[in-house]
Amino acid sequence: MAQDELGHARSTYPVLDKLGVSRSEEPGLDAGHPMFVISQELPDWASFIAANLVVDGVLTTFVASARNSSIEPLAQRARKILQEEGAHRVHAEAWARRISRVDGEDLELLRRRVDEMWIQAARWPGPDSDPGYAEAIAAGMVDSGPAAIRERVRVWLSAQVDGVTLDEPTDWSDWDEQLRR
Repeated sequence: MAQDELGHARSTYPVLDKLGVSRSEEPGLDAGHPMFVISQELPDWASFIAANLVVDGVLTTFVASARNSSIEPLAQRARKILQEEGAHRVHAEAWARRISRVDGEDLELLRRRVDEMWIQAARWPGPDSDPGYAEAIAAGMVDSGPAAIRERVRVWLSAQVDGVTLDEPTDWSDWDEQLRR
């Protein structure tokens, strides 16, 4: 799955370059500004499954909002990524079902890890009032704003792991658009 994600990033960079979005020239997996929650070692299996559910869920839902983009290379890249992400979703859902059937401490840990991941990953799309995002929607680059993306993921996640919190972020006073956190 990690190799898939690296491939998605590498194949998307040329599209972003054409749009004038610069990226770090630093080599390595930690170049740029990775989402904090995945920039550190995950402490347990439940964290990996939570990352697969939450982080991949948020990013894939964002990509889905670009599958009919007015920028055809972006739309093509989004459609290809979505085809490849299907296996990640199947993996995440299967593990969520398995852990939910077992119940007990394993399920409690998964719930806690999903909630922890959500607090950070839900902020990645940014505030719904972001003017740049509104411009992207108006230009047809994407079809959904941050709140809509979070809601789609919230509905899906709630069906996968019963009892998770998944609150909408409300305090954007420390929001950093460059770091996406």
